[in-house]
Amino acid sequence: MKMTLIVKEVNPTFDQDLADKENDGQESEYNIRYNWEDEFELKNDIKEFKIRNNEIYILEGMKGEIKFSHDIPSMTIIECIEENGNITQFAASRKLIKDTKKNVDKNGAIRFYIFLKGGHEQINPIPGIYISKKDFPNELPLPEEDDITSDEEE
Repeated sequence: MKMTLIVKEVNPTFDQDLADKENDGQESEYNIRYNWEDEFELKNDIKEFKIRNNEIYILEGMKGEIKFSHDIPSMTIIECIEENGNITQFAASRKLIKDTKKNVDKNGAIRFYIFLKGGHEQINPIPGIYISKKDFPNELPLPEEDDITSDEEE
């Protein structure tokens, strides 16, 4: 089956009453529902789809020539096991998640939505991973300020 993950940051200042009154319930240029959206479509079919809540996500990578590995607590992990055995993971800090939604079409294709709370500082160290800034390891440098995904100024 096909799998698509859509992540949207909810605009905390969106006013549904205003949208209903002024724009037939739809967002407008000055009253937007979402600050941004990321979409990830897996190329290969998946045979298994798992959601694990309140898990530890292991953030691994290289800092210069040195390998690092840090445990990130309280994460929701979406795990997709492909037909060929490869595993793709997406993750978000639980404190960032406002809501989730899963749609499955008649062909079995999955569209999974994660709605993140707006106004919470978050770090997006790699595509598909959303970590609360408070949970990001102090030992690692923060991405450049322009790379921090948040609608708040520091």
